[in-house]
Amino acid sequence: MKRCGVTVLGPVMALTFALALPAGATVIDFETQAADRSGSLTGIPDSPLTIGIATFTGGELLRGEVGLNADPTGVYASEGLFGSGETNPLVISFAVPVQDVSVFVLNGDDLRSYTVSDNIGDSATNSLASSGGLGAATFSLPGNRLSTLKITSANSNAWDFAIDNVTFTEAATSTPEPESIFLLGAGFVLLGAICRRRLHN
Repeated sequence: MKRCGVTVLGPVMALTFALALPAGATVIDFETQAADRSGSLTGIPDSPLTIGIATFTGGELLRGEVGLNADPTGVYASEGLFGSGETNPLVISFAVPVQDVSVFVLNGDDLRSYTVSDNIGDSATNSLASSGGLGAATFSLPGNRLSTLKITSANSNAWDFAIDNVTFTEAATSTPEPESIFLLGAGFVLLGAICRRRLHN
């Protein structure tokens, strides 16, 4: 009869703990997508570019961008020097809500200020050294359940910047309402009473 608790309560508790565990972080580094690209800006965007649950708009894939010595790998870049279609800001949209987002921003311009902002009101601004001074920094936004990220250069006329190593975690499912928690607790109490009754019979 003791199997009543083990058989029913055990799997329920295991499921409860599994649902509480956070998902692992995702890192998008553009290495695969930019494997066959050159390092020269074209002004022709790869947009929209969807990788997993993230969609990037306003930029082009480059590998070892010329003059962007702070990052010789694959990047997603935007410029307003020539061509058309590339934008300031670059925009990242997520198909499902995310949290703990960070992005590595690389300045291809002279000394310039950059802002990374999300749709829930959080933002971070930083002044980056020139491209020759290896201007780059990781911007982090800790907000929960955000769906859009924008990377904006203060140079609205002839911007030149790139992003790499976009990191995020899918947001946890919504927190149960107090009523739901109460009902779950009541269910456990009732289940315990049933098990006790069976043990005494």
